[in-house]
Amino acid sequence: MIKITNTKNLTGVTVSGDYYDLEKLVDAFHEITIDEYSEKHNEYYNISIRILGICYDIRHAMQGDREIELVKNGMDKEKMKWHSAITPDTNVYYKCNILYPEMILFMVSSNALIKLRINDKDKSTKLYSNALGKNVVWDETIAVIRNFQAQFVNCVKEILSENSFKRWLTYMNDSYSFIEDIASQYVDLISIEYIKMNKEKRLKKFNAVTKQIACYSQFEEHLEIKEVVHKCAEKNMCEEGSVRLKGIEYPENIVW
Repeated sequence: MIKITNTKNLTGVTVSGDYYDLEKLVDAFHEITIDEYSEKHNEYYNISIRILGICYDIRHAMQGDREIELVKNGMDKEKMKWHSAITPDTNVYYKCNILYPEMILFMVSSNALIKLRINDKDKSTKLYSNALGKNVVWDETIAVIRNFQAQFVNCVKEILSENSFKRWLTYMNDSYSFIEDIASQYVDLISIEYIKMNKEKRLKKFNAVTKQIACYSQFEEHLEIKEVVHKCAEKNMCEEGSVRLKGIEYPENIVW
């Protein structure tokens, strides 16, 4: 089972699970995202790349490149005796950390991609028209992503007051966010600023950071970055996602 828990300093969350849990999650990420060769929905390619950045860390956790945790599996001596077998009494869980701004972006982006998947599988002309349709309701990819989202929501609920949590849900479920147009460089800037905060400030600014991402079009800073990136990409004849802004660099070590 996938587990998501808050890190000590609220820098982000820790995602953990056994090898097969994480493998299924990675498969779902790849299934729901839009690649550069897709014949449709190409406007969702940039947010898909961002989601696959999270997928990269999870996949490396599976390979043992991050942290591991031994989790009790319920086996004891009496059960071993009953089954005439000697087995481990713990399972190995693989772990990795993900920044909170990245997870917030993932939540909004995956909502948009789930809507696309529902529309495509249900063959409807109306976006998100039939989430309970026979071709959609038991879709495993959507179920895996929704479970991952639900685990994250529980983490947020732990750290916010009831009223703050209600506001957070409103930001996260704004149907007019058009998250596919967000500038990746803008998210990097928010993430780096968030890393520099202390625990108390992160908690105080949590909903503000969420709004900056989920409702990005309301912020002048995003528009300015979007224009700079567009002009640079046009001048250098490259993709906007490949543009890196000077001075925006992640620290080598993050205190989680």
